[in-house]
Amino acid sequence: MRKGSDVLGKVIVAFDTGKRVARVQDLIFDQAANQLLGFLVSEAGLFQSAQVVSWQNVQAIGPDAIVIPDQGAIVPSKRVPEIQSVLVNKLVLKGNRILTTDGRYLGLIVDLYFDEQSGTIEGYETSGGLFADAYSGRSFIPAPKTVNIGEEITFVPPETADLMAEQVGGIRGAVQTASSRIQESTEVATQRLQSAAQSANDRLQQAAEETNRRLQETAQAAHLQLQEASNRFDRGSQSTAASITDALVSPEAQFEHVVGKTVDRPIYTLDGLVLMVKDQVVTLSLAEEAGRLEVLDQVYRATNGSLTAEIDRQLQESTELASTRLQTLSRNAIAQGSEFAQTVIEQAKGRRVQRMVRDQDDRIIAAPGQIVTDHVLDRAQSHHQEAALLESVGLPSLTVARRQATDTFSNTGTQLREQALIAQENANTLWKHLKEQFGDLQKQSARSHHQQRIEAALGRPVTRVILDPQDQVILNVGELITHEAVRRAEAGGVLNILLNSVYREQPVIAESELRASEPGLAALERQIERAKTRLHN
Repeated sequence: MRKGSDVLGKVIVAFDTGKRVARVQDLIFDQAANQLLGFLVSEAGLFQSAQVVSWQNVQAIGPDAIVIPDQGAIVPSKRVPEIQSVLVNKLVLKGNRILTTDGRYLGLIVDLYFDEQSGTIEGYETSGGLFADAYSGRSFIPAPKTVNIGEEITFVPPETADLMAEQVGGIRGAVQTASSRIQESTEVATQRLQSAAQSANDRLQQAAEETNRRLQETAQAAHLQLQEASNRFDRGSQSTAASITDALVSPEAQFEHVVGKTVDRPIYTLDGLVLMVKDQVVTLSLAEEAGRLEVLDQVYRATNGSLTAEIDRQLQESTELASTRLQTLSRNAIAQGSEFAQTVIEQAKGRRVQRMVRDQDDRIIAAPGQIVTDHVLDRAQSHHQEAALLESVGLPSLTVARRQATDTFSNTGTQLREQALIAQENANTLWKHLKEQFGDLQKQSARSHHQQRIEAALGRPVTRVILDPQDQVILNVGELITHEAVRRAEAGGVLNILLNSVYREQPVIAESELRASEPGLAALERQIERAKTRLHN
């Protein structure tokens, strides 16, 4: 809302050039329709030659200037018939006395107020009259739907005065004049706001604590799973890799994952036999065989199965559930805060504004003497001037109560965010610890598996010639793997080649091969003794 006198003298700027092209000399409005028609920028002696800007050509009314598209928007008044009619008839409100048609004097018109978006006249500022303020002597008269303008008197319907009388003399008007009842309503509103804010704070506090607890429980469950894997390794019941995999991913989930996937490495049985070669597709029968031979975990890892997927899923579900609940509670708290804030601001309804209320852009929210209506409340809220409106109608204590409640809800939201961050940080810290523990177990598994392969290979023949980087023969085909051969292969970086070349078939030895090819020493000695005996005889 703008005040007519605030617009007088304002600079008019053309949007296309950015240059000042005129100044507002006067406002032109249709009093019968309560509509601003435009601005007079130059009278030029006669109304017929007056220069005007019609309302349709006004792009914006700012605190410092009025913006029009270009200088061409300034035209002679005779080109705008409705404006020309007003100028010719010299229909002027300023200085007129307002009377109701039943003879009640409402005051002398000194200014008007209009909506800057639509140009609608919202009301008149008058001096003196039936409802004049005791201190300023001014009153705000809402623009009536019908008005009859004369040279000295402007007549308005009786309903205009009746409306003002009802608002001033009604229940809220009585509250305004009774200080004890104002204090009572203030205290009640304050208590309701504080109670609502505290209740919302308690619920959000509980939600934050539950969020923290849920995330901690999820992470703790993952910790126990890894601890169980570690215990299995210590007991030697399974290989470390299998223990970790089975602890974190159920065999059923492993089986479901591997079918149809391609392994990225050879898969060996516990006896060292090849079950699958690299890049082989895992069929249903192969997956079942891997489960029977207790190497399904190898297949799962060889098909890029994630060992942390289940923990990630649990943490994600916990976080999402907690986040959803916190968001719901936050929305409820905000809605409740808005509801009670609305209750507070409505205390101003029906009261008379004592001083001008403007927003940051100098737009008028409420004029002195104006009775606060739903329309005024909506405007104050849309421009965030509720506190200023409350103070302007003499309710500063309610303003304080509203601010306290707003601060409480704001502090609650801050605490909620902080606690949620703490909960998330705790979960992340524990998760980091779990990853470190998991990494340690993986290293143990790798060392254990490596040592098991070496122990299984010792004493077995090789199926190929094992060469070191200098092409020196470490083992020839059929030679047995010894500790020395392992040491030389590891030093030469070819241990993996050696371990992949182990002959794992069980050798078959005939009984005849177990006998010596010539007599033993004891048999020769007996034959010599017999020969000596024959010679003596």
